[in-house]
Amino acid sequence: MARWFAQSLPLRYFLSNYDNTQRVPNPTGIPAAGPNQGTAQVSEIVDRLTLALGDRYAIEAECGRGGMATVYRARDLRHERLVAVKVLRPELILVADRFKREIKLAAGLRHPHILPVHDSGNAEGLLYYVMPFVEGETLRQRIDRLGRLSIDDILEITTEVADALSYAHRQGIVHRDIKPANILLEERHAIVADFGVALAIGAEDKEKITGTGLSIGTPTYMSPEQIEAVSHVDGRADTYGLACIVFEMLTGQPPFSGPTPLAILSKRFTQPVPSVTSFRDDVPADVDAVLSQGLALEPDQRPRTANEFAAALRKAIQQPTISTRERIRRAPGPSIAVLPFANLSADPENEYFSDGITEDVINALSKISALRVASRTSAFVFKGASEDIRSIGRQLNVTTLLEGSVRRAGTRLRVTAQLIDVRTGYHLWSEQYDREMHDVFAIQDEISRAIVGTLKVKLVQSSDEHLVTRHTDNIEAYNLYLKGRYFWNLRGAGLNRAADYFRKAIDEDPEFALAHSALADTKSLFGWYRAVPPKEAFPKAKAQALEAIKLDDDLAEGHTSLAFVLMMHDWAWEDAEREFIRALDLNPGYPTAHHWYAEFLMVMGRIEEAISHSKRAVELDPLGLIVHVLLGMAYHFARRNDEAVDELTKVLEMEPAYQPAFIWLGQAYLQLGQYVEAVETFKTEVELSPQRSTTRAYLAAAHAFAGEEDEARRLLGDLEARSAGGYVSAFDFAMVYFALEEDDVGFEWMNKAVEERAPWLTWLAVDPMFDRVREDPRFVALLEELKLA
Repeated sequence: MARWFAQSLPLRYFLSNYDNTQRVPNPTGIPAAGPNQGTAQVSEIVDRLTLALGDRYAIEAECGRGGMATVYRARDLRHERLVAVKVLRPELILVADRFKREIKLAAGLRHPHILPVHDSGNAEGLLYYVMPFVEGETLRQRIDRLGRLSIDDILEITTEVADALSYAHRQGIVHRDIKPANILLEERHAIVADFGVALAIGAEDKEKITGTGLSIGTPTYMSPEQIEAVSHVDGRADTYGLACIVFEMLTGQPPFSGPTPLAILSKRFTQPVPSVTSFRDDVPADVDAVLSQGLALEPDQRPRTANEFAAALRKAIQQPTISTRERIRRAPGPSIAVLPFANLSADPENEYFSDGITEDVINALSKISALRVASRTSAFVFKGASEDIRSIGRQLNVTTLLEGSVRRAGTRLRVTAQLIDVRTGYHLWSEQYDREMHDVFAIQDEISRAIVGTLKVKLVQSSDEHLVTRHTDNIEAYNLYLKGRYFWNLRGAGLNRAADYFRKAIDEDPEFALAHSALADTKSLFGWYRAVPPKEAFPKAKAQALEAIKLDDDLAEGHTSLAFVLMMHDWAWEDAEREFIRALDLNPGYPTAHHWYAEFLMVMGRIEEAISHSKRAVELDPLGLIVHVLLGMAYHFARRNDEAVDELTKVLEMEPAYQPAFIWLGQAYLQLGQYVEAVETFKTEVELSPQRSTTRAYLAAAHAFAGEEDEARRLLGDLEARSAGGYVSAFDFAMVYFALEEDDVGFEWMNKAVEERAPWLTWLAVDPMFDRVREDPRFVALLEELKLA
């Protein structure tokens, strides 16, 4: 505290700003725009603005004022839109050059949660800058209206503000006046305003605008180093202000308050951070520790970034994933995992058949809303494992397990099944079925009904309705379909063999709707993985999906197949969502529908819904690698990249060579500014999948972001060479050129990507990779063409 009070001059200037007493010269002759300004004075300023800017902006009304500026609502006559014109106090004309430089820096910020600067200048001795006019309220108004905010709102606001601040810090900009009044709330989203008084970190000109005697900041939210007027203030000053705001959202009041600025600051330096748990009982004790760290007196004791602070807060409030699983484990209601049936046939190639029976039983049980069923991906982790039943049950978070075996000899079939209580290890039910092959569907149905009866699960269906749907009477077609599904689950080169088997199954039985749907999904993945040009892959997929629905309108798989094409290729968003919802109504437990619908929610910018959906998928499928990647994707698009890295790292701990995790982990590193890690991540992915052009494009972009232009251009040349001998998406080229900041060329390639219907364009409205050009009219036009504006 002694160190701070020794800085008497900054304190005096700081206090003069707080009570708005003018202690600096005013060379303009125009009354200052302070909070105590009279009507005549406001009218004079409006007249001067109208005189200077009347051909550009029509001033309509005053919106608000503070110690440094007054904000007016105006109409931009050139673009026919509402804007906010912020006019600085007249005495700040003394530092016009510095302010212009600061505003120019702010105008370079491009982030969905930062209010952009459209225009700025000097009008009749008044410094001004122009921003979009935001409908809604400020966070200050919401806190004043509601007091404490809900936990969900607090997490969402904190996450969005933190990501905006972290982005600005990576660009070398510190806000320095982060407070509730500078956070606008529009349609549930937070937008940070007033970066016009920011300071450039590391700028050569170290002079501050505070040289006029006006200290930048508000005492309730100012960091100790700002109060002390130290020579260098970095992003951790904003983290301090954000922690103050979080405390106030949680409790309805700031952490330190008092009748005067001096009283506020005295408490800050002499008292510990109050406990939020003493204000409300729905906040875990760990939150106190997170806030204490964010409000540390010394910058190096705070989180390194605002994103780190937000991630720590979310983790403290929501608790680790294992705690969520524990809560589910203790929750009432039956649950089951169907372990892969063992193949006891003489021919090892019958493995596909035993796997197919397992999947069909899982699908049948998944339709029962009262029964929680572990997904195929989690269950198949234990294929061939000799692990203890109780240990498997704990890992899959279920109370019962079904295991069994299949022996096939000619047309004869023997299937055994046992239902086991995970807690005791005792058998609840067991049965052996010796039948002909054409009875395979009846066997699956009997097993499913025996489980339902044993667990006393209430069925929605009538008692005479089968749980297992007989999709074909042709056993050979069913065999071919199961072989196709076996290879489809392998992905990679297995997709080509899967497509062949699905086609053969359709040849055997043209009315086999499930085979049409499976072939549709395979062709969609050819387009998604860029193995085939989208215009070739997706229309064929759509035709198969429509045929599946025509044959069986109650087939969840068919509606899911169609929804994916409508989303990834047709950009028919309403139709896609309708099909997803229809699929989930038909089969609430169909994992592919859940997975792809979560991706749809990301595309639509409904990120919190997508995160919730993805978390639900993780809870149901705790060992499923792809759903953890799905959650990592959702965090990435939410700009919660610290959490994305955590989730995707977990995937690679479970399976170090799991390729889908690398592509999203690398992107998360890019957005965090960790370019070395991003380059290494994409290099690993290139080694794992040397034929994928997309990964090389991301690697080139990472080199560009890291300032390694020569290597980026070498990889760009490699992509051009590859395109001469095969398909390389125009989107890949566009991404690299944007990373190199060659925007004109980037937009040329992006237009080609639209022409070729590149599926990765679906993410364009939410992809952080393009935040820098998001305000460019050409980018806006692209979103309009995609119907995502």
